[in-house]
Amino acid sequence: MSKNLAIFNAYNTALAAGDFAGVFATMADDIIWHQPGAHSTSGTHIGKDVLGGHLASFAEKTQGTFKVVTNWVSDNQDLVAANVTFLGTRPDGTELNMNGIDLFRMEDGKIKEVWLFSADQAAEDEFWG
Repeated sequence: MSKNLAIFNAYNTALAAGDFAGVFATMADDIIWHQPGAHSTSGTHIGKDVLGGHLASFAEKTQGTFKVVTNWVSDNQDLVAANVTFLGTRPDGTELNMNGIDLFRMEDGKIKEVWLFSADQAAEDEFWG
């Protein structure tokens, strides 16, 4: 297993367990997170403190039901691509079940930058409001 896949696997294992200290241990302090779309959580989020608030908003908006399931992962030099399914339910019962690609750029043994891609951005925009 490559070093970058090992870093991703540590991130993914911590994320699945809800271990946010473990998630942030895999990231550079000045991580750059690119959230796509035109919704309440879209935009570029820089730094662990900002990203922590951003990620917490997904749990808040879905009453703790939001989760990401990794279907497959592959690496190419300093990039790791993960095919994911993200799930959540809003308080009004509206459900999100979306496939996407998360692209991670690794630098100096940490996740430095992340780009997210959704299979249906318009539906995701509507879900997050």
